[in-house]
Amino acid sequence: MSLASPKSSRLVIAVAIGGTLAALLTIVALAPAQWADDEVRRISDGHIRLAETAGTIWNGSATLVFASGQPDRDAGASLPEPLSWRLDPLPLLFGTAELTLRHPSALAAPWHVSAYLGGRLRLGAATLRLPAAMLAGLGAPWNTVRPGGIISLRTDGIEFARGQCRGSVTAEWEDASSALTPVAPIGHYLLQTSDRYPGMQVRLQTVAGPLELEGSGTIGAGGRLQFEGIARAQATADPATKTQLTGLISLLGRRDGDAAILRFGS
Repeated sequence: MSLASPKSSRLVIAVAIGGTLAALLTIVALAPAQWADDEVRRISDGHIRLAETAGTIWNGSATLVFASGQPDRDAGASLPEPLSWRLDPLPLLFGTAELTLRHPSALAAPWHVSAYLGGRLRLGAATLRLPAAMLAGLGAPWNTVRPGGIISLRTDGIEFARGQCRGSVTAEWEDASSALTPVAPIGHYLLQTSDRYPGMQVRLQTVAGPLELEGSGTIGAGGRLQFEGIARAQATADPATKTQLTGLISLLGRRDGDAAILRFGS
Protein backbone atom coordinates (compact mmCIF):
# COMPACT_ATOMS: atom_id res chain seq x y z
CA MET A 1 0.00 0.00 0.00
CA SER A 2 1.37 3.43 -0.94
CA LEU A 3 0.69 6.71 0.77
CA ALA A 4 0.36 10.01 -1.07
CA SER A 5 3.34 12.30 -0.71
CA PRO A 6 3.03 15.49 1.39
CA LYS A 7 3.35 17.52 -1.83
CA SER A 8 0.45 15.74 -3.53
CA SER A 9 -1.67 16.03 -0.35
CA ARG A 10 -1.11 19.78 -0.26
CA LEU A 11 -2.10 19.95 -3.91
CA VAL A 12 -5.35 18.09 -3.24
CA ILE A 13 -6.15 20.41 -0.29
CA ALA A 14 -5.36 23.49 -2.37
CA VAL A 15 -7.60 22.28 -5.19
CA ALA A 16 -10.42 21.52 -2.72
CA ILE A 17 -10.13 24.97 -1.09
CA GLY A 18 -9.93 26.68 -4.49
CA GLY A 19 -12.99 24.79 -5.69
CA THR A 20 -14.93 25.72 -2.56
CA LEU A 21 -14.01 29.42 -2.88
CA ALA A 22 -14.94 29.38 -6.57
CA ALA A 23 -18.31 27.84 -5.73
CA LEU A 24 -18.92 30.43 -2.99
CA LEU A 25 -17.98 33.31 -5.29
CA THR A 26 -20.31 31.94 -7.96
CA ILE A 27 -23.16 31.71 -5.45
CA VAL A 28 -22.54 35.29 -4.27
CA ALA A 29 -22.23 36.63 -7.82
CA LEU A 30 -25.46 34.94 -8.87
CA ALA A 31 -27.31 35.52 -5.59
CA PRO A 32 -30.96 35.74 -6.59
CA ALA A 33 -32.98 38.93 -6.26
CA GLN A 34 -35.33 36.92 -4.04
CA TRP A 35 -32.78 37.44 -1.26
CA ALA A 36 -33.59 41.18 -1.38
CA ASP A 37 -37.29 40.42 -0.88
CA ASP A 38 -36.51 38.29 2.17
CA GLU A 39 -34.53 41.14 3.76
CA VAL A 40 -37.11 43.83 2.93
CA ARG A 41 -39.87 41.71 4.44
CA ARG A 42 -37.83 41.24 7.61
CA ILE A 43 -36.98 44.92 8.04
CA SER A 44 -40.55 46.13 7.31
CA ASP A 45 -42.23 43.38 9.37
CA GLY A 46 -43.95 42.17 6.22
CA HIS A 47 -45.47 45.55 5.26
CA ILE A 48 -43.25 45.99 2.18
CA ARG A 49 -42.54 43.17 -0.26
CA LEU A 50 -40.70 42.74 -3.54
CA ALA A 51 -42.78 40.55 -5.87
CA GLU A 52 -41.87 39.08 -9.26
CA THR A 53 -38.17 39.51 -8.55
CA ALA A 54 -35.73 39.18 -11.44
CA GLY A 55 -31.95 39.34 -11.82
CA THR A 56 -29.54 39.13 -8.89
CA ILE A 57 -29.12 40.85 -5.57
CA TRP A 58 -26.47 43.03 -7.30
CA ASN A 59 -28.57 44.05 -10.31
CA GLY A 60 -32.24 43.23 -10.04
CA SER A 61 -35.79 44.39 -10.33
CA ALA A 62 -39.10 43.67 -8.62
CA THR A 63 -42.63 44.95 -8.15
CA LEU A 64 -42.99 47.05 -4.98
CA VAL A 65 -45.91 45.85 -2.84
CA PHE A 66 -47.46 47.40 0.29
CA ALA A 67 -49.01 44.70 2.48
CA SER A 68 -50.76 44.36 5.83
CA GLY A 69 -48.05 42.09 7.22
CA GLN A 70 -50.57 39.26 7.42
CA PRO A 71 -50.20 37.38 4.13
CA ASP A 72 -53.34 35.32 4.72
CA ARG A 73 -55.48 38.50 4.71
CA ASP A 74 -54.85 40.09 1.30
CA ALA A 75 -52.49 40.37 -1.64
CA GLY A 76 -51.47 43.96 -0.92
CA ALA A 77 -51.26 46.86 -3.38
CA SER A 78 -48.46 47.27 -5.90
CA LEU A 79 -46.89 49.81 -8.23
CA PRO A 80 -47.55 49.09 -11.92
CA GLU A 81 -43.90 49.31 -13.03
CA PRO A 82 -40.92 47.48 -11.54
CA LEU A 83 -38.42 48.97 -9.12
CA SER A 84 -34.81 48.32 -10.13
CA TRP A 85 -31.63 48.42 -8.06
CA ARG A 86 -27.87 48.14 -8.29
CA LEU A 87 -25.64 47.16 -5.38
CA ASP A 88 -22.03 48.10 -6.10
CA PRO A 89 -19.74 45.24 -4.94
CA LEU A 90 -16.46 47.25 -4.84
CA PRO A 91 -17.29 49.51 -1.83
CA LEU A 92 -18.09 46.36 0.17
CA LEU A 93 -14.34 45.74 0.34
CA PHE A 94 -14.04 48.96 2.37
CA GLY A 95 -17.02 48.28 4.65
CA THR A 96 -19.62 50.31 2.76
CA ALA A 97 -22.73 49.18 0.89
CA GLU A 98 -23.74 51.52 -1.95
CA LEU A 99 -27.25 50.93 -3.30
CA THR A 100 -28.95 52.81 -6.15
CA LEU A 101 -32.73 52.57 -6.64
CA ARG A 102 -34.64 53.55 -9.79
CA HIS A 103 -38.31 53.65 -10.72
CA PRO A 104 -39.77 55.20 -13.90
CA SER A 105 -42.68 57.01 -12.20
CA ALA A 106 -42.23 56.85 -8.41
CA LEU A 107 -38.69 58.29 -8.28
CA ALA A 108 -37.85 61.59 -9.94
CA ALA A 109 -34.14 60.61 -10.02
CA PRO A 110 -31.99 57.66 -8.90
CA TRP A 111 -32.07 57.28 -5.11
CA HIS A 112 -28.72 56.57 -3.46
CA VAL A 113 -28.53 54.70 -0.16
CA SER A 114 -25.30 54.10 1.78
CA ALA A 115 -24.78 51.75 4.73
CA TYR A 116 -21.56 51.80 6.77
CA LEU A 117 -19.85 49.57 9.31
CA GLY A 118 -21.07 50.41 12.78
CA GLY A 119 -24.70 50.65 11.71
CA ARG A 120 -24.74 54.13 10.16
CA LEU A 121 -27.22 54.48 7.28
CA ARG A 122 -27.64 57.43 4.92
CA LEU A 123 -30.54 57.96 2.53
CA GLY A 124 -29.73 60.47 -0.19
CA ALA A 125 -31.93 63.30 -1.42
CA ALA A 126 -35.05 61.98 -3.11
CA THR A 127 -38.59 62.72 -4.26
CA LEU A 128 -40.92 59.74 -4.10
CA ARG A 129 -44.42 59.88 -5.64
CA LEU A 130 -46.93 57.12 -4.96
CA PRO A 131 -50.64 56.61 -5.65
CA ALA A 132 -52.40 57.10 -2.32
CA ALA A 133 -54.47 54.02 -3.15
CA MET A 134 -51.36 51.90 -2.38
CA LEU A 135 -51.83 52.66 1.33
CA ALA A 136 -54.94 50.46 1.35
CA GLY A 137 -52.60 47.50 0.95
CA LEU A 138 -51.24 48.18 4.47
CA GLY A 139 -54.53 47.09 6.00
CA ALA A 140 -56.46 48.93 8.74
CA PRO A 141 -57.31 51.78 8.83
CA TRP A 142 -56.23 52.50 5.25
CA ASN A 143 -58.33 49.72 3.70
CA THR A 144 -61.39 51.38 5.27
CA VAL A 145 -60.50 54.95 4.31
CA ARG A 146 -59.39 53.80 0.81
CA PRO A 147 -57.53 57.02 -0.01
CA GLY A 148 -57.12 58.43 -3.49
CA GLY A 149 -54.83 61.04 -5.01
CA ILE A 150 -51.04 61.27 -5.05
CA ILE A 151 -48.67 61.23 -2.06
CA SER A 152 -45.22 62.80 -2.49
CA LEU A 153 -42.34 62.34 -0.05
CA ARG A 154 -39.36 64.69 -0.31
CA THR A 155 -36.10 64.79 1.61
CA ASP A 156 -32.70 66.43 1.22
CA GLY A 157 -31.15 63.42 2.93
CA ILE A 158 -31.60 61.41 6.12
CA GLU A 159 -28.94 59.82 8.31
CA PHE A 160 -29.52 57.12 10.94
CA ALA A 161 -26.92 56.24 13.58
CA ARG A 162 -27.04 54.83 17.12
CA GLY A 163 -30.81 55.05 17.42
CA GLN A 164 -30.88 58.66 16.28
CA CYS A 165 -31.90 60.32 13.02
CA ARG A 166 -31.08 63.61 11.35
CA GLY A 167 -32.89 64.93 8.31
CA SER A 168 -36.37 66.19 7.56
CA VAL A 169 -39.17 64.79 5.40
CA THR A 170 -42.04 66.64 3.73
CA ALA A 171 -45.11 64.62 2.77
CA GLU A 172 -47.72 66.09 0.45
CA TRP A 173 -51.15 64.60 -0.34
CA GLU A 174 -52.55 66.12 -3.52
CA ASP A 175 -56.10 65.62 -4.89
CA ALA A 176 -56.93 63.75 -1.70
CA SER A 177 -60.08 61.65 -1.65
CA SER A 178 -61.68 58.84 0.35
CA ALA A 179 -64.26 56.17 -0.39
CA LEU A 180 -66.04 57.29 2.81
CA THR A 181 -67.34 60.49 1.22
CA PRO A 182 -68.58 61.49 -2.24
CA VAL A 183 -66.70 64.79 -1.95
CA ALA A 184 -63.66 64.72 -4.23
CA PRO A 185 -61.15 66.06 -3.77
CA ILE A 186 -61.43 66.59 -0.04
CA GLY A 187 -58.27 68.65 0.01
CA HIS A 188 -54.54 69.14 -0.42
CA TYR A 189 -52.41 68.50 2.68
CA LEU A 190 -48.85 69.00 3.87
CA LEU A 191 -47.05 67.08 6.64
CA GLN A 192 -43.62 68.33 7.68
CA THR A 193 -41.08 66.99 10.17
CA SER A 194 -38.10 68.57 11.89
CA ASP A 195 -34.59 67.23 11.37
CA ARG A 196 -33.85 65.38 14.61
CA TYR A 197 -35.06 62.11 16.17
CA PRO A 198 -35.97 61.30 18.90
CA GLY A 199 -38.06 64.39 19.65
CA MET A 200 -38.88 64.95 15.99
CA GLN A 201 -41.57 67.60 15.49
CA VAL A 202 -44.51 66.86 13.19
CA ARG A 203 -46.86 69.45 11.72
CA LEU A 204 -49.97 68.83 9.58
CA GLN A 205 -51.66 71.64 7.65
CA THR A 206 -54.25 72.13 4.93
CA VAL A 207 -53.16 73.80 1.71
CA ALA A 208 -56.62 73.86 0.12
CA GLY A 209 -59.90 71.95 0.04
CA PRO A 210 -63.26 71.65 1.84
CA LEU A 211 -61.94 69.34 4.62
CA GLU A 212 -59.55 71.07 7.01
CA LEU A 213 -56.95 68.93 8.78
CA GLU A 214 -54.60 70.65 11.22
CA GLY A 215 -52.38 69.39 14.00
CA SER A 216 -48.92 68.91 15.49
CA GLY A 217 -46.99 66.45 17.59
CA THR A 218 -43.70 64.72 18.30
CA ILE A 219 -42.11 61.36 17.57
CA GLY A 220 -40.24 60.18 20.65
CA ALA A 221 -37.86 57.33 21.43
CA GLY A 222 -39.05 53.98 20.13
CA GLY A 223 -41.09 55.67 17.42
CA ARG A 224 -43.85 56.71 19.84
CA LEU A 225 -46.07 59.31 18.18
CA GLN A 226 -47.91 61.91 20.21
CA PHE A 227 -50.18 64.00 18.00
CA GLU A 228 -53.20 66.21 18.48
CA GLY A 229 -55.19 68.06 15.86
CA ILE A 230 -58.61 68.77 14.44
CA ALA A 231 -60.70 67.78 11.43
CA ARG A 232 -63.60 69.93 10.26
CA ALA A 233 -65.30 71.28 7.18
CA GLN A 234 -63.94 74.60 5.99
CA ALA A 235 -66.16 77.52 7.02
CA THR A 236 -66.45 78.53 3.34
CA ALA A 237 -67.73 75.08 2.22
CA ASP A 238 -71.35 74.98 1.02
CA PRO A 239 -73.97 73.25 3.25
CA ALA A 240 -74.28 70.20 0.97
CA THR A 241 -70.53 69.59 1.07
CA LYS A 242 -70.47 69.95 4.86
CA THR A 243 -73.21 67.33 5.14
CA GLN A 244 -71.34 64.92 2.85
CA LEU A 245 -68.19 65.28 4.96
CA THR A 246 -69.95 64.53 8.27
CA GLY A 247 -69.52 60.76 8.14
CA LEU A 248 -65.81 60.93 7.35
CA ILE A 249 -65.17 63.55 10.05
CA SER A 250 -66.95 61.35 12.63
CA LEU A 251 -64.64 58.43 11.82
CA LEU A 252 -61.45 60.48 12.12
CA GLY A 253 -61.75 61.19 15.84
CA ARG A 254 -63.90 62.14 18.82
CA ARG A 255 -66.65 64.54 17.85
CA ASP A 256 -66.55 68.05 19.27
CA GLY A 257 -69.47 69.96 17.78
CA ASP A 258 -69.03 70.02 13.99
CA ALA A 259 -65.39 68.97 14.28
CA ALA A 260 -63.45 65.88 15.34
CA ILE A 261 -60.45 65.85 17.67
CA LEU A 262 -57.49 63.96 16.22
CA ARG A 263 -55.42 62.38 18.97
CA PHE A 264 -52.75 59.68 18.71
CA GLY A 265 -50.51 58.46 21.50
CA SER A 266 -50.87 59.35 25.15
